[in-house]
Amino acid sequence: GYYPNWGNGMAPAQMQNMQMQQMGHPIVAPPANMMMAPGASNMMNNGQQNGMMQANNMVQQNAMMQQNGMMQQNGMMGQNGMMGQNGMIQQPNNNGVLVNGNNMLPQGSEPVNEDSSSTEIKTGGPSSATEQIPVAEASGNEVAEEAPATTEEAVATSTEAVATSTEAVAASVEVTAEAPGSATTPDGDDTLRELVNFKDSWEPFDPKDVPVFFHIPKSGGSTIKDVIGTCHRFVMASEAGVTDGHINDTEVAVVYPKVGIDGAWLSPFVNVDTTTIEGIQRAKDMGFADSGKGDVVVTPFIYESNDLFTQTAQGRLFTVFRHPIDRAISLFYYLQVAEWEPTYDPDLKNWDIEKYATSNKIENNWLTRQLANVPGGDLTEEHVAIAMEVIRRKFLVGLMSEMEATMERLERFFRWTYRVNPANQETCRADLLGGGSNSNSKNKKNKPEPGSHEWELLAAQNQFDLQVFGYIESLFKDQEQFVQEVPEGIRNIDATCCKCEPPTLPPEGFECPESVQE
Repeated sequence: GYYPNWGNGMAPAQMQNMQMQQMGHPIVAPPANMMMAPGASNMMNNGQQNGMMQANNMVQQNAMMQQNGMMQQNGMMGQNGMMGQNGMIQQPNNNGVLVNGNNMLPQGSEPVNEDSSSTEIKTGGPSSATEQIPVAEASGNEVAEEAPATTEEAVATSTEAVATSTEAVAASVEVTAEAPGSATTPDGDDTLRELVNFKDSWEPFDPKDVPVFFHIPKSGGSTIKDVIGTCHRFVMASEAGVTDGHINDTEVAVVYPKVGIDGAWLSPFVNVDTTTIEGIQRAKDMGFADSGKGDVVVTPFIYESNDLFTQTAQGRLFTVFRHPIDRAISLFYYLQVAEWEPTYDPDLKNWDIEKYATSNKIENNWLTRQLANVPGGDLTEEHVAIAMEVIRRKFLVGLMSEMEATMERLERFFRWTYRVNPANQETCRADLLGGGSNSNSKNKKNKPEPGSHEWELLAAQNQFDLQVFGYIESLFKDQEQFVQEVPEGIRNIDATCCKCEPPTLPPEGFECPESVQE
């Protein structure tokens, strides 16, 4: 399910666009001031015209990879035993972090809450420590600097380089982008073809499109889900819809799992499970795409969920991103106490961050791997460029650090308006965005500060994700233009109340949520 056969002679982007037009799928160019993903524009014929790679070449100008390349010279990866001896690369799927190749959790389980250059910088498996990094070749007549003498210096150098790269991403120039498909690598073209049933982020909103929430563990995902389901009362497709025996249903339908307290409103779900590979295949076979059921889909799978849709019934991807180091810290502390999770490992209970960061249990550039569809093996700057292009082309992005602004943007983009009881729904929304869901508040611990030894060890495991996140932060600002014509507070504009006396309904009708019966 990971489509590893890239570069298999498929039609180039221009031919793909022609074929899509013949199929009736419009090719829509992004807004003129949409930031191009760094590393993507150097594949374009107009790369020299926009000057982006010359002005902001992440590999040569900011010398990030040359600096990271020093790590092998000083023997960092060999001396501290992070590589090979503990089997991190040899057995990446037996470490309890990456299961089923693409998702952190085993299939059927509840998800845990909450760049391109000629020099390859390789990393290990999905959850492994970084492999020995070859010294990057100096550009032009430059000579690579002498390596730091100690492991600590090497880690610090790596972190400083990542920070420099992140600043370079944020400073990327805005360019006039070509039609979709023209600004990617050959591998990137093939990767984006696997997402053809998702509309591009800048295409105009269509009420028939289905929002698809890519749930990233420990990034505020449970809060977003609860606001959507519990507060907005939308019909969701997740894992809850197959409870109460609905796993045996043969037709797509909206169901109300019998959970909750007496008198509480039930949450409606579609009777499919979009959180497992098998569930996605079942939903596809049942005809979910053309059923018209489901206001929002929740899934931890990007590429596999493409099969839930068709060219005539498309999805719209969105998610909430978190700073990679903050996410890694939160995940570690969560897994120390989450005995209910299939990935719970009692060994972690007495570990500290340093031991975790140098073990085979930590994730390695998880976000880049998910976006570039590379669950295992080596990563290169090309995969970073692909990850950035997937985000630019396919995602409406949100930030955990900007939850209120993120939720407001989602509501404006998808035209989400209260239909059940606006006053209660607004209170529900405020409570969740203020306190969050599954916040693990009872397990609060001091977290490493930026620049500390523990922070730098985590940065070494997330060097590519840090680059990607820097681009995401810039894109979050750029995408404000998608909703500039939509009024703020749209959730309360023309709101109706089906639970009021007398009830009010929108012109198109609305099925009011049921209540638990005693």
